[in-house]
Amino acid sequence: MINVLICDDDQYTVKVLKKVIEENPQVKEIHMAKDGEEALSIVKKNDIDVAFLDIDMPIMDGLEAAKLMMSFNSDIKIIFVTAFQDYAFNSYEMRAYDYILKPIDFSRVSENVERIIQESHSDKFEASLKDNDILMIKEKQDYIFVNMAEINYIEKDNKDLLVHTYDKSYTTRSNLGEIESKLPKNFFRTHKSYIVNLKNVSKIEPYGDSSYIIYFKETDESKNALITKDKIHLLKG
Repeated sequence: MINVLICDDDQYTVKVLKKVIEENPQVKEIHMAKDGEEALSIVKKNDIDVAFLDIDMPIMDGLEAAKLMMSFNSDIKIIFVTAFQDYAFNSYEMRAYDYILKPIDFSRVSENVERIIQESHSDKFEASLKDNDILMIKEKQDYIFVNMAEINYIEKDNKDLLVHTYDKSYTTRSNLGEIESKLPKNFFRTHKSYIVNLKNVSKIEPYGDSSYIIYFKETDESKNALITKDKIHLLKG
């Protein structure tokens, strides 16, 4: 379920947008405002997921209101609905979710609402997995659910990532930064190509002049990761 804000000084536009948006059963609440100042007040008091904003409005325009809204709620999706194409560059500079010109294409409004709802479901699902210490990865056409406690390290291998557990390895197409954001604090970026589960480390040995080898508990020593000297200093605190 999502909460929506519609802000436009043209009340006919507000009513029509409301009628289109409320057709989606996953829309919980729709708030309405006639200018940016009133819209900002609503965002401060309510959990708004997406705001449809006109730009050319009295008191406070949509661009200024959007900036302030995002400072209060960094996750809010901003969709500008305006008759003026000249504002398009400013809106994309602010990372607006979409920019819809009047006369409004209402199918596009509906598509945006549906897409935001699906993204919201996906975000909540991933958060639920993280809370339960499960990492979901895609291997070819399959989705694999891996217990994070069993992961020793994650390794970058060209365009792939290898997720190494005690006794298995999984290959997925992703990047280290993306997967790192899903991991708890005991996972540490030891090297540009490795993320390591510190809870499963058994020992660290020197390897050349600038690196060390990391070995893991209950795991063959051929399955190991690297850590740089700089990262060793960070671990020491």
